[in-house]
Amino acid sequence: MIAITGATGFLGRHLVAKLRNKNIKCLVRKEDHGFKKLKVTKGDIGDKKALDTLVKNAKIVVHLAAVIDHKDKEEYQKVNIEGTKNLIKACKNNNVKRVIFVSSMASTKKYLDDYGKSKSEAEKLLLSSGLDVTILRPSFIYGKNSNSMKKLLEFLNKFKVIPIVGDGEYKFRPVHVDDVVKAIILCINNKKAVNKTYDILGKTELTFNEFIDTVCKEYNIKKRKIHIPISICLPISSIGSLITKNFPLKKTYVLSIKSSTTGDIGPAEKDLKYKPMGFLDGLKK
Repeated sequence: MIAITGATGFLGRHLVAKLRNKNIKCLVRKEDHGFKKLKVTKGDIGDKKALDTLVKNAKIVVHLAAVIDHKDKEEYQKVNIEGTKNLIKACKNNNVKRVIFVSSMASTKKYLDDYGKSKSEAEKLLLSSGLDVTILRPSFIYGKNSNSMKKLLEFLNKFKVIPIVGDGEYKFRPVHVDDVVKAIILCINNKKAVNKTYDILGKTELTFNEFIDTVCKEYNIKKRKIHIPISICLPISSIGSLITKNFPLKKTYVLSIKSSTTGDIGPAEKDLKYKPMGFLDGLKK
């Protein structure tokens, strides 16, 4: 049996759709989860009893549950770090050795924001747990109806011009949700993947400027970009955070944005036979 945390999230639902004919059990927080005819355990990553129930008799745990974008940094600690500790304990209590953890390229940046710090800490916890762990680090995950693309399009349509933090020349490789799902599945019965960490990225390397230009062209958004220097963004974020903790431009984000997250898919290509799609192909999918 495969136990899945974070099953009702964007990535989780795509994974469940691919594995629904397998013996799987999903951790769900609400009754209206939509997983008809599937085994579910009601609870969240902070519920130790629910986690024990979830992983009981499981051969593999796929750990997706995470806070990705939250105004309160305590939530990253609560869910991403403490939740991972709870899961490790549940696995040990139930003699489950195999865990596939979806982390993030945000954990590899030179300067870590609150999300990146929490993912990095969760990785360390799992790697030192004694379990048979595989860590997957996707970059920006996109796909039809993804929260990430919805928020991006809302942002692009919100202003008369498109504000870009810094010069926009920092690079990354956005990855389609289907490619992340494939990577997870390729790890399930792959002994080569045990105790390994893989960057799970898209085929296309883009600067942030190129990324925005490509999205705007695909969605027929005709606006010019305005680049705001880091030296201006930093004091704005600092002053804003003093006024309200919910200020949208956080200092940690501004500092981390300068780090490119291109990564290396070579190990995933070699061990997992991972072959991602290009960004434009993914946008059109």
